[in-house]
Amino acid sequence: MKITRSLRAFMGGIIDYAGLFPPSKLELEEAFGNYVKYKNGSLSEMISGFICPVKLLKQLEIIILKNYRDENKINVTVLGRGGYDRDNFLQVLEEDLNYWSDFLLNTENKVNTESFEIKLPDELITAHDSKKLSEFINEISAKIKNRINQDVFIFFEGHIGTKWKKNIKHFIEAVKIHNESENNCGFKLRTGGTEIDFFPEPEVIAYSIRECLDRNIRMKCTAGLHHPFRHYDINIGVKMHGFINVFGAGIIAMRHNISDSGLKEIIDDENPDNFVFTDECFSWKDWKISPEEIDFARKNLMISFGSCSFDEPLEDLVELNLLQ
Repeated sequence: MKITRSLRAFMGGIIDYAGLFPPSKLELEEAFGNYVKYKNGSLSEMISGFICPVKLLKQLEIIILKNYRDENKINVTVLGRGGYDRDNFLQVLEEDLNYWSDFLLNTENKVNTESFEIKLPDELITAHDSKKLSEFINEISAKIKNRINQDVFIFFEGHIGTKWKKNIKHFIEAVKIHNESENNCGFKLRTGGTEIDFFPEPEVIAYSIRECLDRNIRMKCTAGLHHPFRHYDINIGVKMHGFINVFGAGIIAMRHNISDSGLKEIIDDENPDNFVFTDECFSWKDWKISPEEIDFARKNLMISFGSCSFDEPLEDLVELNLLQ
């Protein structure tokens, strides 16, 4: 397919395939089969990892050993179960690490698990104690490093709630404190789901991008970004965010001194005509950024988003004549 240099840089490895999750909610064998097909397809450069809950790793192991003959390693993003408080979290994490280490041992070097995602207990986020939270993150990181014989980058999700500004600020500050000694953690923001309450307001996303940018923290998103541009979804009854809006805002912010209100305006913009991709640059209104700068921003700030569909985002790009 024909694709401009700026869109190629923008879309590189942007989708973590989450076919196991709603609304697709596929069975494991079908979801993994889709992932292998996409990785061998003409737009393979746009897909990153296969997201798999840790409790399904044993089933995935059986499928891989039975059916997978490709010489290329599979990129699996492991999704931990988390816990309702600190002690429960650490207890469950030990069990998760058993599943994970067994999976790597038994799949005979067919798999990379370079990314791990997990939700922290709400009480640790709402306490607004960045130093204490960073110490907990240190503990989690050390346990993973001791048990998993691969370099792993950890994305932490946490409670946003009504006090979202304080929660996000202290959460991201805790990640920053940890990363001063070992730069292996990032921030995961939920950008949608199956219910209205799962969709954050544009100012929440803009604030998260700014906090991550100011603290040199990598950020990924999960859910609700099936389509390129912000729009109203009649089935859920809410305005859904667009992945071009969200990632475009972060990419522009990394290159230009754009205000917080400007970030929000990009995220809130429902007019596709304001977003232009050429071989020379990606632009939103008067803000422009080169393919090389896009690539830098994607590697260092706006990493990827989890989507239960790989086809829908690309079909939309075709319909918009961005892919031809």
